[in-house]
Amino acid sequence: MNIILVDGRGGSKTIRVDRRSGFWAGLFACLVVAGLTGTGYLWSQSHSRPSFHTIRLWQRRLRMETAELKTLRRLHQSEIDALAERVAGLEARMAQLNALGGELTHRAGINPKLFNFNAPVPEGGPTSRSGEIPLTGAELDQRIGQLADRIGAERLALQTLNRRMVESRLRHEIIPSGHPVRTFWVSSPFGWRIDPITGRLEFHEGIDLAAPEGEPIHAVAAGVVTWAGPRYGFGNIVMINDGQGYTTYYAHCEKVFVRIGQVIHRGETIALVGSTGMSTGPHVHFEVLRDNRPVNPAPFVFGAPGN
Repeated sequence: MNIILVDGRGGSKTIRVDRRSGFWAGLFACLVVAGLTGTGYLWSQSHSRPSFHTIRLWQRRLRMETAELKTLRRLHQSEIDALAERVAGLEARMAQLNALGGELTHRAGINPKLFNFNAPVPEGGPTSRSGEIPLTGAELDQRIGQLADRIGAERLALQTLNRRMVESRLRHEIIPSGHPVRTFWVSSPFGWRIDPITGRLEFHEGIDLAAPEGEPIHAVAAGVVTWAGPRYGFGNIVMINDGQGYTTYYAHCEKVFVRIGQVIHRGETIALVGSTGMSTGPHVHFEVLRDNRPVNPAPFVFGAPGN
């Protein structure tokens, strides 16, 4: 068997081997090729498939990243829940402000169409030419805090205003003002007079308003009934105390409609004109006491604003 070797320059050389030598040479060549092939396969496998240690590292890293994602998700949800709780609190406070604002609007006589607390605030405008800047979570939290502070301050201001209005309204209600009866004339003023029953000079601690028998008697001040029924000299009498120093008397009533302890509002019908007790005809004996001392009722009846 002849083996021809060719070099890089195109030259050749022939080697003659016998059959025995050719067999061993071929066998050697096959072993060399097989070795090279196996080495290449092992090299490719080692570089294409990760080792067991590498797989374990990847698994550990994946578990850590998964845990970090879960932690971030919990933190994110916790922040969302905290913001939702703050927003819910602001909504509740806004509902209180809306109710308080509506009450103030009603008491102040303001047109409800002008201040409708249940409608969105009228505002608007074109889109800014400078574009929009998204808020970060920290900026949103800061703005919510500022809004909560503003709502707190405005609620305090509205509550103070409401209290002042209530106090003013109560003062208007409890200070005697107006006419106990619609149709009347003054039959006996406040001060010294000759008593029509005894004929003696006595101090008259109220004024007598002559009125038709059965005419409704209205409370000229709010308060609580401290007496309702017969009393010596006064006949049937209603006494109303406002708790702030004023007490009003309505005497010689034909019929009484109220009872002791009842809360009375200004203008409420409390009795009917009569002539019970020491009386010469149907009239209302009207007294005003300030700190338990009789004062002239005429300024309250005739000098009250709006009367």
